[in-house]
Amino acid sequence: MKKVEVSTLIFTALAMCAFAANSFFCRAALAAGQIDPASFTAIRLISGAFTLWLCLRIQNTGGQQGSWIGAMALFGYAALFSMAYVTMSTGTGALILFASVQFSMIAYAATKGDRLRGLRAVGALVASAGLVLLLWPHVQTPASLFAAGSMALAGVCWGVYSVVGKGSKSPMADTAGNFSRAALLMALLWLAVYCAAQAGIHIPGVTVERGLALYTVFLPAPTLAGVLFALASGCLASGIGYAVWYKVLPALPTTSAASVQLSVPVIAALAGVVFLDEALTLTLLLAMFMTLGGVYLVLRVTR
Repeated sequence: MKKVEVSTLIFTALAMCAFAANSFFCRAALAAGQIDPASFTAIRLISGAFTLWLCLRIQNTGGQQGSWIGAMALFGYAALFSMAYVTMSTGTGALILFASVQFSMIAYAATKGDRLRGLRAVGALVASAGLVLLLWPHVQTPASLFAAGSMALAGVCWGVYSVVGKGSKSPMADTAGNFSRAALLMALLWLAVYCAAQAGIHIPGVTVERGLALYTVFLPAPTLAGVLFALASGCLASGIGYAVWYKVLPALPTTSAASVQLSVPVIAALAGVVFLDEALTLTLLLAMFMTLGGVYLVLRVTR
């Protein structure tokens, strides 16, 4: 296996920064109750689809492509992730999500003869240990098996979406097509949620139930901040970020593509130190060196 080119490493780093930004936008919007998961995901996917369509028009490089498999995987990831995020802690959700992504992508890679061996295997283990070190203090027992299962399935969906992207020859067009199809599916799901609320059916974590003798079920009105976070997530972190991810995937072994994503929580934590004045602790520094060092071994070691 040849070493990964420097340009691929740069684009990979940009994609991981976009993923970390996405994590921040989701946490700020959903954990703070600024917007409900259904509306957040709908705005995220629709705005991402529009941004990518606009980019294609400006570049004049042809129409949308993609596939329904990629679109359904993207839709499943976005919808399940948002629903699970509101009922579990950030640390717990991240551990379940990334463990699921690792398992699904590495298991698929093994069927294709791409196995982690030698220093690459050591690097993956060190990076995983660094992630656990970073997130363990924030881990709590999930509020429900449904939330934990939803987050695990979200990880599998993202693994499928990434594996599909390895065959991409037109990253922007493929991502645009996937987003357009996923946005249509999400619009239908949002309509189903709205109709369920109108019928008095309460969906925990999505709709709100109020009243005394007679309960009223409704989708809570999103705040301006919630809408802006959803737009930032869709237009920048998801739309552009996922197009960059599809650009680098064909150049990365599946095992490397799985392991490099372990760096996302570390980048998000460092962003909190830089932009939110959060504490730079010894644990964070150690986790950063373990995770990023392990990812470096996975990406750079030849076999």
